This record gives sequence, structure tokens and C-alpha cells, in this order.
Amino acid sequence: MKQHTLALAVLALAATAAVSAQAQSNVTVYGRVDLSIAQQVDAVKNLEVRNGSGSRLGFRGTEDLGSGLNAVFHIEHRFNAQDGSVANTSRFWEGKAIVGLQGAFGRVTLGREENPAYTFSQGPADPWGTDTVASNGSIVAGRIGSTRYSNSVNYRYDMGAFSVGAQMAESNGGEKRPFSLGAAYKDKTLVLGLGYENPTDKDDNWTTVNGEYNFGMFKAGAFFGTGKNTSAQKHQAWMLSGKAMIGGGEARLSYGQLKNTTTNVVADKQLSLGYHYALSKRTTVYADLTTEKRDAIPSDRQKTGYDVGIKHNF
Repeated sequence: MKQHTLALAVLALAATAAVSAQAQSNVTVYGRVDLSIAQQVDAVKNLEVRNGSGSRLGFRGTEDLGSGLNAVFHIEHRFNAQDGSVANTSRFWEGKAIVGLQGAFGRVTLGREENPAYTFSQGPADPWGTDTVASNGSIVAGRIGSTRYSNSVNYRYDMGAFSVGAQMAESNGGEKRPFSLGAAYKDKTLVLGLGYENPTDKDDNWTTVNGEYNFGMFKAGAFFGTGKNTSAQKHQAWMLSGKAMIGGGEARLSYGQLKNTTTNVVADKQLSLGYHYALSKRTTVYADLTTEKRDAIPSDRQKTGYDVGIKHNF
């Protein structure tokens, strides 16, 4: 009888502690499973089941430390939903893995994180967010920039419609450390972004600016990027884009190019269009079509890609 009483007491204390912890902290479990039947560009002819926009499982949370100060963390695992394998065999937490503090001063984090140039300018400029076969990742990054960096120190400050960010990462053995800067303005009708990135310990750099205006049923966007790679060759990119609400779904369109102005060679010219229809707040079906003219695509590789897929967020 005493053992039963003791067990009940322990359970009661554990429940009390759990409620107390919940009152002081907030942890969110989220994820995405996105698969499509697709033919990739710059790949051999092969209709396959593949990830559309990076299936993931993540955990993020905050703990109230008092006086307006919070501890924050965010970890995100990426996986290939078509076979359950890890998306990047060298990193389990490929998406991000950060911990830090936030308060009236902003947010400071350490770890693996998206760089501000991508967050505020490159990613938002692409109507597909650099996902699916229609991704404009090559154009918005200029074959110079990178989406995220490991071993980084990050700062972000949000004030109403304005956001700014800075990142510095661990060097790769050289004297210079990779760093990135970004700023954005966003309201109901206008989105503006600016980014600057120095990806390595060389003098390579990538500067971008983007904007999007909401006319109501239609959004029009523009992007421009300029910089130089590690070989000191100058790259320049531009892109025009549009989104329109049609038949309850969103039609997307983009056209742009990346040019090596040092060699006067068009490295990538791409036209993409798609239609994404939300069946609910969490589930979307989509179809995309893209055609590219890249430099040095082998004759056995496809220049046109397409996909039909379904995405569920939870």
C-alpha cells in the first residue's frame, strides 16, 4: 500500500513539474512531407518519385528567462521521403541547428543557420522559394552564394515591417571568415529585400536586391544580383516573376538568366511556370514546368523538367 502511495506521489510530482515547465517554455514540433512524380532538368531521362521541397522534421522552442529575455533553440532534420533516407549523409540536422537568446536587443544564435542574404533577398525572390524542379536557385545565388552556413554566429532584429540580419561563420583555414548581411521590408502590398554575401575566405561576393508588389489578385516581382566568384569572374543575374490567384489556386511564373560577364557566356537562362492548389491550410497539390538553357549541359541530359506532387505540412 505504501509503495502504491509513493508511486502516486512521484507521478503527481512529475505531472506538476511538466505543467510548470510548460508554463515557462514553449516547444513546437513541425514538419513537411512533400513528394512528386518528376523529371529533373540537367538529368538523364528518368521519371521518378522525388522530394519536391525538402521533406523535414523540426523542433523549435523558447524558454522565458524573465525580464523580457528568452532562450531559443531550433533544430531541423531533412530526409528523402521517397525512401526514408537522410537527405545529407554528413549532417543529420541539415536544415538548421541553433541555440541562443532573444530580447529587446534582437536575437543572437549560434550554430548552423540560413544566411541573411538568402533569408531576406534570394529565397523570397524565387516564386518557388528555390524548391521543386522549377527552382531558380542557380539564378538567385549566382553560382556564388550558399543557402546556410555551419559554425556561425547570427544576429537578427525585427521592428514592425523592417528586419535586419548579420552572420559570420568559421573560416575554412584562411584569414577571412565567410559573412552575410541582409535587410527586408514587408507589408500587405510591398516586399523589398537586400542581401550581401561573402561565401568563402576569398574575395568572392554576391549582392542582391529584390522587390514584389501586390496588386490584389496579382503579384509582380523583380530581382537583380551581381558579384564575382573565387576565380574573380564577374557574374550578373536578373529575374522577373509573377503570381496570380486563379480558380482558387496560385499560378506562378518566372523568367531570368545568369551571365558570366567576364567570359560573356550565359550560364543559365530559365523559364518556369506552375500551379499550386491548397486543399486545406496544410495540404497542397501542385504541378510545375521549367525549361533551362545552361552552359555545358551534356547531350544526354534533359533541358525541360516537370513535376506533379502533393505537400503536407504538420
